[in-house]
Amino acid sequence: MQPSELLDLIRQALNLTSDYQVEKKLGFSQGCVSCWRRNVSFPKNAVLIQFAKILQMNAGILMIYGLEWREKDVEAKEQIGQLINAIHHAKFDDDFIDSHV
Repeated sequence: MQPSELLDLIRQALNLTSDYQVEKKLGFSQGCVSCWRRNVSFPKNAVLIQFAKILQMNAGILMIYGLEWREKDVEAKEQIGQLINAIHHAKFDDDFIDSHV
């Protein structure tokens, strides 16, 4: 996932139509949001936790996307991508999830 894709998800979840609205609603600088829009940087983990709450998802998933995005080593990046794919295709029942919370 690219930072710009994550930004689009946040805009959609909050029913916002512009990056400027994201800046104002969530208190981010124009520079931060611009870097995410241009895929120059990935949001830090503290921001990903905030985004996960907005998206009603596990912050760890967004953190793994950040890890993949930041990784420079091609082989390591590929391994992280495989982990992301495995997570997306995994089927966990409620008992498994409850026992690992």
